[in-house]
Amino acid sequence: MKIINLMTAILLLVVLVISPVSAVQSAEVQPVNAGVSIDAISAAYITITDVKINSDTAYDGDDLYVERGDVLKIRVTLQAGDQDVNDAYLGAFMSGYRYAYYERDMVTDYTKTFSLPANEKRSFDLTVKVPVDMEKKDSKLRLVLFDENSDSVVTYNYQVSIYGTADDSAVQIQDFFVSPSTTIEAGKALSFKVKVKNYGNNDLDDVKVKVAIPELNIQTYETIDTLDKDESQSFEALLLRIPSDAKPGDYEVVATVEFDRFQSVEESTQVTIINAEVAPTAGSDSVITMPEAVDVVKGTQGSVYPVLIENKGATSKTYVLTVSGVSDWGTVSFEPSSVVVIGAGQSQTVYLRVSANDNAAAGDKVFKVAVKADEVSKETTVVVKLKDDSAQGTPLKAVLEWALIILIVVLIILGIVLLVNKMRNNKDKEDDEQTYY
Repeated sequence: MKIINLMTAILLLVVLVISPVSAVQSAEVQPVNAGVSIDAISAAYITITDVKINSDTAYDGDDLYVERGDVLKIRVTLQAGDQDVNDAYLGAFMSGYRYAYYERDMVTDYTKTFSLPANEKRSFDLTVKVPVDMEKKDSKLRLVLFDENSDSVVTYNYQVSIYGTADDSAVQIQDFFVSPSTTIEAGKALSFKVKVKNYGNNDLDDVKVKVAIPELNIQTYETIDTLDKDESQSFEALLLRIPSDAKPGDYEVVATVEFDRFQSVEESTQVTIINAEVAPTAGSDSVITMPEAVDVVKGTQGSVYPVLIENKGATSKTYVLTVSGVSDWGTVSFEPSSVVVIGAGQSQTVYLRVSANDNAAAGDKVFKVAVKADEVSKETTVVVKLKDDSAQGTPLKAVLEWALIILIVVLIILGIVLLVNKMRNNKDKEDDEQTYY
C-alpha cells in the first residue's frame, strides 16, 4: 500500500509539472487569429470610432428613417491601431436601388486612398442621396473600409426605412416634351407634354401645370382635380403660339407644376425661333398646328389631342375637321365641334378626344386629321401609342358599375329591414289590442 501511494504521488507531481509546459507550448503554436473573427483582427488594425449622419451619431446596426430625395451627409472618424495604415479607402453606398448601375454617383461615394500613422485619428466626409424614384421599402446603408494589409474589411450596416418624399418636393416632373420641334417659326405654335408623378405620402388636389416663355410674355396652363400618391399623369393640352413679331434666337421655356397650395417645382428647356417662311396651309391665310403623336390608354376616357387654328386673313373663315383611320380600333369626338368659324386675325383650339376600344390591340396606331378651309386642306398623320390599362388602376366604367351594384344591394337590404320592422310593429299592435279586450 505504501508503494502504491508513493507511485500515485509521483504521477500527480509529473502531471503538475507537465501541464504548464504544455499550455505554454500550445500558446506558442496557436495561430494569431484562432478563435478571433477576421473583423476583430481588422478592427485591431484600424477601427471606425465615430459615425455621424446629418450631424446625428449613428451606431452600427441602427435603424434610420429617411425620405425619398434626402441627402445623407456622412462623417466617419477612423483610428489606426499599433501600426501604420497604408493605401486605405472608405466607401458608402445605398443598396436596393434598381438603377444603381446608372446612378452610381448618386447612391455611392468613396474617399481617395489615404495613409494613417499608428494610433492616429482622421475624419472623412461622404455624401449619398436617396433617389426620389426609389421604392418605399426597407433597405441598407453600408459603410465599408478597405486597406492593403488586412485580410478583411470593416463594415457598418444601417437599416434604412424609406418613406415618401417631403411635402414640398412631393411632385416631380418626369418628362417635358416639345412638339413638333424645338425649332419653330415665328407666328406658329408649339405643343407641350408634361408628365408628373406624386412621390409623396398623400393624395394631392388641384394640381396645375403652367408652361411659359417669360421673355415673350406668353403662357398656358392645365389643371387636374386629383393626383394620387405614387401616380403619374400627363398634361397634353398645352399650346403656345409664338408671336409673329418674335425676334429670332434662343428662348427659355419653363414648365411649372403647382401643388399643395403653396408648393411648386420647375423644369426648363430651350426652343429656337426662326424667321417665318411664307407657305400656304389650310386656306391661304390660315395656320394649323397640331401634335404628331398622342398616348391613349385602354379603359380610360381617352386622350385630348389639341388642334390650333389661326385665321390670319381679313375675313372670317369656316374650318371643317375630319378624321380617318380610327374606326378599326377606337373612336373620336371634337370639342366644341368639328366645324368652327374663326374671325379675322383670331385663333381657336379644337380638342380632339381619342378613345380606344376595349378589344383593341396595344401598340402604335396611325390616323389622319384633315382641316379644310377655302377648298384648301391640310392633312397630318398622327401616331397613337395605344397602351393597356393594367398599370392605370380600375377603369372608371368598372368603378361606376360596381358602385351601382353596391347601391342596389344596400337599397334591397334597407327595404327588407323596413318591411320586417313594419310587420313587427303590426304584430305588437295586435297583441296590445287583444290584451285590452
